[in-house]
Amino acid sequence: MELANELPPQPRVAFLQTEDLRIAASVLLNAYREDPFFRSALPDSDYDQRLRAAVREELQALWQDGQKLLGLFLDDSMVGIAALVDDSYPKGHARYWNWRLKMALGAGWGSARQWMAREEALSELTPDQPFTLLQFIAVAPQYQSKGYGQCLLEAIVSLADGERENLAAYVYQPEHRRLFESQGFESIGEINLSGVSGQLFFKAHSDGT
Repeated sequence: MELANELPPQPRVAFLQTEDLRIAASVLLNAYREDPFFRSALPDSDYDQRLRAAVREELQALWQDGQKLLGLFLDDSMVGIAALVDDSYPKGHARYWNWRLKMALGAGWGSARQWMAREEALSELTPDQPFTLLQFIAVAPQYQSKGYGQCLLEAIVSLADGERENLAAYVYQPEHRRLFESQGFESIGEINLSGVSGQLFFKAHSDGT
C-alpha cells in the first residue's frame, strides 16, 4: 500500500519567550549576513563577530524594554522572527547610553553612529504621527522563498491593525519591496547612508471600516 505524503506543518506566530532568544539571534544573524546596511556599517574585519554583537545587543535591549518580539514556528522550530519597536522607544541620538556603550564595544562606535543616523533619517521622513518600527523581520535562509515571510508580515499587520498602530520599515531589496507593497505599505522616501540606498515604507493602520 502506498503511503500518502506527509503534509508540512502549518506555521504559527507567537510572542517569544526567554528561551527563544538564542535561536532568534541565530536566525537574525544568518538572515542579515548579506544585508546592505550591515555590510556598509560594519567593517570587513571580524564582520561576522561584529554583526553577531550588533544583533545580540539590539535583541537584548528590545527584550528588556518589553518591545514586541514575534517568532514564526513550524511545530516547535523557530524559522522566522520580527521585532517591533513602539513609538515610545528612544531612537537615533536619543538611544540609551548603555545601548551606545554595548554597541560600540561589540560592533564599533562608527557602526553605532550609522545605526543612529539611519533612525534619525527615518524620523525625519515619517509622518508626524505615532508609529511602530519594524526593526527586524527575517526568515531562516533554508526557509526563504516558501511564503513564510508573507505569513509573518501578515501577522504583524493584523496585530498592528488590532492595536491601531501605524507601521514603518526600512526596505532595501526589490523583492522585499514587493512583499511590503502587497500588504498595503507605501514608499514615502529614500534613505541613503554610506552609499546604501533604501526605501522607507509606511502603512497606516486600518480603522476597521
